[in-house]
Amino acid sequence: MQAGASKQGIALASKYADAVYSVSWNLNQAKKFRKKLEEQIKRNEDCDRHIKVFPGLVTYVGRTHEEALAKKSALDEKLPVETALKRLSFFLQQDCSNWEIDKKVPPLLPAAEFTGPVGRYETILEIINDTRPTVKELLGYLNAGGGHFTLIGTPEEIVDQMEVWLEAGVADGFNLMPPTLPGSLEDFVEFIVPEMQKRDVFRKQYEGHTFREHLGLT
Repeated sequence: MQAGASKQGIALASKYADAVYSVSWNLNQAKKFRKKLEEQIKRNEDCDRHIKVFPGLVTYVGRTHEEALAKKSALDEKLPVETALKRLSFFLQQDCSNWEIDKKVPPLLPAAEFTGPVGRYETILEIINDTRPTVKELLGYLNAGGGHFTLIGTPEEIVDQMEVWLEAGVADGFNLMPPTLPGSLEDFVEFIVPEMQKRDVFRKQYEGHTFREHLGLT
């Protein structure tokens, strides 16, 4: 397994990885990552390799959409703002401690001009472009799952969107990023896994014994 979306990280993955963890906020970013990875593979001698991609996935699930939204709102209210701003400062490579949390995020440099870790930075730009968030809203998305693909809704709504990524070829599975433990993980098992099994997109029993076998890498 490899993780990291920098040029060096993708080059390393293309040569040695059987699978990669990725950070993609939306389908557009996921398609770009898959394209970069495939282009790098073609530059290598072993150009027929297929590397599995497992994007991070954050879920807030409820019996109704409103219940799921309430779970996210309740977690956002517990946000440690000072700590979250320090983390944002690290991601953006600038001091964000004086940003007003109830106002829109200030303009940021394009990714091409950014000199820090570019993968997470591109994700932040995608979140801003998609949601036009306040600083506090941005912190909420980052604090719960680092800007990974975030789905809020009923089991049916969530699995609908998971299937879009699977069918688009940008995900071979997902790396779960529960916003709370054990609650969010228990919710995923109780609500989302049965819906996935109903649609035959998740196994009903294990056929192997190792992690490699479970990922279909044998």
